[in-house]
Amino acid sequence: MTDPTTPRVLTIAGSDVSGGAGIEADLKMINEYGAFGTAVVTCVVTFDPDDSFGHAISFLDTDLIVQQLESTLAIHDFSVIKSGMLGSVDSALALAGRLRENELPYVFDPVLVCKGSGTMVDLKDLFVENLVPLATVITPNLEEAATLTDADPIESIDEMVTAARAIKAMGAEHVVVKGGARLAGPDAIDVLLEETESGERITVLTAPKANEKLVNGAGCSFASSIAAGLATGLDVAEAVRSAKARVAHGIASSLVNATGVDSLFHPAARVQPQEGLFVTVEDYGAED
Repeated sequence: MTDPTTPRVLTIAGSDVSGGAGIEADLKMINEYGAFGTAVVTCVVTFDPDDSFGHAISFLDTDLIVQQLESTLAIHDFSVIKSGMLGSVDSALALAGRLRENELPYVFDPVLVCKGSGTMVDLKDLFVENLVPLATVITPNLEEAATLTDADPIESIDEMVTAARAIKAMGAEHVVVKGGARLAGPDAIDVLLEETESGERITVLTAPKANEKLVNGAGCSFASSIAAGLATGLDVAEAVRSAKARVAHGIASSLVNATGVDSLFHPAARVQPQEGLFVTVEDYGAED
């Protein structure tokens, strides 16, 4: 007999045929939590082996994206929705409309890519007006956080905190600015800004950099892990900590492939955890 309490997570993102990112990554990570995942595909990423594995993105028609979205929302009662690459303005607006209707928890990975002649600024403005205010958790990387807030390049924890506060002011409930391995130093660092009953809480999450390789899919996997964590009953802080740990192990055990960019190995925390790889969580400013 089907268990109606099994958590269900919907991911809306692109398909990456390399297997490390996109909906392929999302569904693997959702499965790691014992949740049930479904997907709405917005685009397909392919690679050309005759041209140094350069990638191409083919976007689906908006009508087909909306048809997928309406179908899966009618079939399942979801616990959480997560989105990644949306691709077009129309697709993003369609998602915003459905989110307003159902008021489900929403994890937003704000991938700033636009179809056709659009620019990053086009989607940036649309995101700020329509999707950021609906986000339960938003997970921009350093470049995305700077773009959303019209800031200079972000190069420090203090600047990550400033960006997180600016994005929170746009309406997002909780903000994670992902420094990852991009900040100088031996550690991969993220900043979490939570809205708690007692007000703002900022924590800094740190893990040793697993390696210096380029790894595909860390951002997708991080956001989908947070979504699955929330769906299975974790609070925001624990969902973020769990996501960071799982992604760190996935990077440490990444798979070499022909593209020159490794594929993140999603079950690594379960099947081959890296010794000494752990996440430290400290309140911002605690060292002062």
